[in-house]
Amino acid sequence: MTRDTRQMSTEARMEHLLELGGNSCTWCGYDLTKTNARPVRDTLVPKVKGGPSRLENEVAACSSCNQKKGHSDSPSQWIETCRDQRGLEPNAALVADQLDALDAAIQRDGGMRKIRDYVTREAKRVRGLVQ
Repeated sequence: MTRDTRQMSTEARMEHLLELGGNSCTWCGYDLTKTNARPVRDTLVPKVKGGPSRLENEVAACSSCNQKKGHSDSPSQWIETCRDQRGLEPNAALVADQLDALDAAIQRDGGMRKIRDYVTREAKRVRGLVQ
C-alpha cells in the first residue's frame, strides 16, 4: 500500500476492508452489505499476541465469525476449522495477501520482532491452503 493507512478513520478502514473482500465475510462469505449484517474488523494476529494496529493485519468479518474465531486459532488453523467443522470456504487468498502485506510492512518498517517469524510462517501456511 502506498498511503499511510494508520491514519485512516475507523469508517475508512472498514470501507477499505470491505472492498478488499468483495463485501463478504472473509471466513463464511456472508454478504456484509445486508441490512442485518454487522461487519467488524478482524485482526489476523490478535493484539493480545502482539499483532499491530495496521490495516495489513485486518480483514472484514461478520461479528459471528469474529466471536467464534476468538484469539486462540492462527489464521491457518481457523481456515481449516471453517472448512472441516463448519462446512465453509473462507477467502484464504485474501488472508494470504493480507499476511504477505503485513510481512512486507514489517520488513520495510522494522520492529514487531515478537511476531515477525510467526507472520512469515502463517503467510506460507495460508498460501498452501488457497484452493
